[in-house]
Amino acid sequence: MWKVSFFEKLLKRFSMKKTMFSWYRHYKLLFFLGFLIVFGYGGFSWYQHLYQYQWSDESKKQFLETNFKETVFQESTFKDTVARLKKQTRIHEESPALKRDIFTGQTIK
Repeated sequence: MWKVSFFEKLLKRFSMKKTMFSWYRHYKLLFFLGFLIVFGYGGFSWYQHLYQYQWSDESKKQFLETNFKETVFQESTFKDTVARLKKQTRIHEESPALKRDIFTGQTIK
């Protein structure tokens, strides 16, 4: 006895022409339903994450320990950097003294 596979049965019932006609007839409704589904899922997900979060005290503590570690303050490096910046500030505040006239090339007295 010859057995008809599922794929062959599907090809007998499936017609590209019927599919395109049904698409042209109902595409606005299908897009609207797709929009509603995506909008509904987004709203539900937003609500769940905003109002229904479920973190235990242990998971909150673990999150804080892994993400918010104190940094070691390196005082000597900080003081060296501040001193270098103050030195640069003093250098920039000094007005340069012109020793030569840039237009004539002669020494200014």
